[in-house]
Amino acid sequence: MRIIKIIGIFLLLLGGVQSFSQDVRVTARLDTGVILIGDHVGLKLRFEGPSGSHVIWPSFNDTILGNIIVIGRSKVDSSFSKDRKSLSLTQELNLTCFDSGFYTIPQIPFRYRIFPDTAVKTAATGLSMLMVHTLKVDTTSIIKPIKGPLQVPLTFLEILPYLLIALAVIIFVLALVWYIRKRKKNEPLIHIRPKVKLHPHEKALQELEKLRIRKLWQQGNIKEYHSELTDILRTYIEDGFGIPAMECTTHEIIFRLAQSNGFSKAVIEKVEQILQTADMVKFAKAVPSPQENENVLSTGIEFVNQTIRTVVDQAQAGSTNQIEPKPQV
Repeated sequence: MRIIKIIGIFLLLLGGVQSFSQDVRVTARLDTGVILIGDHVGLKLRFEGPSGSHVIWPSFNDTILGNIIVIGRSKVDSSFSKDRKSLSLTQELNLTCFDSGFYTIPQIPFRYRIFPDTAVKTAATGLSMLMVHTLKVDTTSIIKPIKGPLQVPLTFLEILPYLLIALAVIIFVLALVWYIRKRKKNEPLIHIRPKVKLHPHEKALQELEKLRIRKLWQQGNIKEYHSELTDILRTYIEDGFGIPAMECTTHEIIFRLAQSNGFSKAVIEKVEQILQTADMVKFAKAVPSPQENENVLSTGIEFVNQTIRTVVDQAQAGSTNQIEPKPQV
């Protein structure tokens, strides 16, 4: 056994022999020369030569010498020297063996050309010795039965697909039951709530309250404040009384209200005050006092409240023509 080890070490040293050809050097080195059955060992291949070298890298099958198996290989890595005159190429093979014994890894040839010379030359690595040991077996101990497979607990990721399938089945069953009940009762599958249509006075009061909360004139937006106020009242007059107030001037609106013979003079004066103040702000760049700004909003709310009964009566009657408002105090 000692003689065999000495021979192995000697052959292992021979594996370090490097092949030279002019300026080219190739090597094949094992990480270790002795492994146990099934262990892994690395075989590093290296080519060094001029930067103009073109190398035909040696290829390997899945086995070397039949028993030595190649289980992995890295990419061929290249690097240059600092002066860019030398080229170095390396690759690492991962080997294993499942049979004990001494194995000699043969020389590995590298074919290359050094431009401008187009002749193909060959350089080979030295021999490498690999010794594969078996595990020591205690023959004096009692042979024990083979252990069965270990019970590994299930993880959440393993259970998750089944949970999702169960959840999908439950949802499908509930949806089917819901659909059948709806069909038996002749009910629509989806209830769409009708949009609540506000009366003109309800919409106007709602918009006036929003305008008050926004505090536009308090923030210096006086023109925007009066414009929105008059738009709310014009829309109310048009929707509630059939007067095209959005297309009429202030004078035309007041004239139509007076011709209706239904609005009291006090009501018409309130509308006229609001519209004229807004015109002065928008076209004459007038700046009302804070009290005036408050008053026009309060006056607009009073105008809507005083004409609610007329608008409600029109809605109940279902009339589509221009109405004759009842006198308001």
